[in-house]
Amino acid sequence: MAAPVHGVLIAEPANDASARFREAENWAAFYREALDEAAIVAVTDTQGTIRSVNRKFCELSGYSEAELIGANHRILRSGFHDPAFFRDLYRTIARGRTWHGEICNRAKDGELYWVDTTIVPHRDLDGRIKTYTAIRFDITPQKQAEERLWRLANVDSLTGLPNRMHFLSDLEMLIGGAGNESFAVGLIDVDNFKDINDSLGHAAGDELLKELAQRVQQALDPDDILARLGGDEFALVLRQCPSRSEKTDRIRRIYEALDGPLTLNGEIHRLGVSIGVTHFPEGGRSPGDLLKHADIALYAAKAQGRNSAVYFSDAMREGNARRAALQSSFEHGLLHQQLVVHYQPIVPIEPGEPVKLEALLRWQHPERGLLSPAVFREAMDDERLVALADRQVLKRVLADIAIWRERGVVVGSVAVNAALGDFKQGRYVEALIDAVRSGQIVPEDVCVEITEDLLIGQHGDRIRTAIELLDGHGFRIAFDDFGTGYASLSHLRDLPVDLVKIDRSFIKALGSNPADHAIVESVILLSHRLGKRVVAEGVETKAQARILRDLGCDYVQGFVASKPLPFAEVEGAIARLGKAGLTASL
Repeated sequence: MAAPVHGVLIAEPANDASARFREAENWAAFYREALDEAAIVAVTDTQGTIRSVNRKFCELSGYSEAELIGANHRILRSGFHDPAFFRDLYRTIARGRTWHGEICNRAKDGELYWVDTTIVPHRDLDGRIKTYTAIRFDITPQKQAEERLWRLANVDSLTGLPNRMHFLSDLEMLIGGAGNESFAVGLIDVDNFKDINDSLGHAAGDELLKELAQRVQQALDPDDILARLGGDEFALVLRQCPSRSEKTDRIRRIYEALDGPLTLNGEIHRLGVSIGVTHFPEGGRSPGDLLKHADIALYAAKAQGRNSAVYFSDAMREGNARRAALQSSFEHGLLHQQLVVHYQPIVPIEPGEPVKLEALLRWQHPERGLLSPAVFREAMDDERLVALADRQVLKRVLADIAIWRERGVVVGSVAVNAALGDFKQGRYVEALIDAVRSGQIVPEDVCVEITEDLLIGQHGDRIRTAIELLDGHGFRIAFDDFGTGYASLSHLRDLPVDLVKIDRSFIKALGSNPADHAIVESVILLSHRLGKRVVAEGVETKAQARILRDLGCDYVQGFVASKPLPFAEVEGAIARLGKAGLTASL
């Protein structure tokens, strides 16, 4: 063998060439051994027939080497991927290019597993592809974690149906790709559901909701959509029903499915529901408009005696006038300082940290007394009014913080809720930063609560920028109602979130629903792994608080600690609750 040295070929001794060859063989053997230990390896011919597999391939698939050699690789197909997926794969490698992607396979025992796969074509001396080498890594645990998080973000834990955010996303995609298709959008609300909860208990109410979901699902066509928006409110999309008569027939099938008796706590009940229906495109060309008109129709159905379906019509726009009147009254209340702030303590389960507070809006109506947002919710549909109300709340909160500091009252932080309009106008963020610059507060005094749905849509980037700006000035950031919105893991990873607030819907049945228990435990573990603290909202009983303590939750918020309080009562509550955390009362 000859080696070039400065352009001159110098013959190498034969024994040196042999040594180099043996060394190369040794390194190749080492690489193969290392690869076998780390990866799942298989070689197939161009027809997909398996020629060789390594030990890890057999272990993961459950097949022996004898069962795999000579078999076609289709033996592992799971049915998860559509034909287009494999057409793209085969087209790529048949052209001599390397393919990389994630594949779901089925093991011998029927279990699915995921592998991160790279397939490399090999050519013979004539340039023809003869074999393919597939190198895989098991990513099943990662995929299972993603699935759990996806379900937490998109699936209602009680009924297994899509949740509000999932439904809105599906509806928006349906509208975008509808073309000439027309479809009906409906809202379903259980009649007198509060009476059932109050008389039979929340467990019976949950059973009713699950039964309703199952029965309605059975009455729908395969392409229809059913979701639980929250509480006893469901939403549906009826595809392929362009005419009024077809809508009527489809709705009739739903009522027939709900007509059978239902046993709750040993008593026979019947499911009564009101349904409001509108139609695309006549009833609107956006999810917001369609749901708004379906809601108007739902209100009319309840007003005319319940247990009936009503279709939206132009005459129902009077409902909008009613809402407009409420919004006008609310704006009048804003201008005349009728809005007040109450504070609900956020109490550490274990002693050692100060009590935090959440600022909550109330309307001191001159005729109707103190009103909670549930009463004037329709007024808060106006983004402009929400922004005005939030700035008024923030002004009051900043002033109260200054008073507490003068009195020596130690407050961990005060949480203020921020809405889309607050970030779009920018004044909200400016007011917070100006308060720090002026010395009115320090950044640690305020925690800005955002809901997950703010981070998606066309304004998501602007809100992320605002959050990062607030974080850069030292303000705390909290995810409110975690688990009911988008709940993307990337948001927790990438955004400067300090607190994760678990929605009250997961706390209500914490002691009786294993699924809720598992979700709460997972959120706490996940949050702690990412360096976040956790607040459980809507904690009403000591039993719930004890479970949360055992799961490692950091704070609780709810009636078990305190109801929302006016400013005059906050100082006393902090003195009472701040002595030993919540542990002392459990």
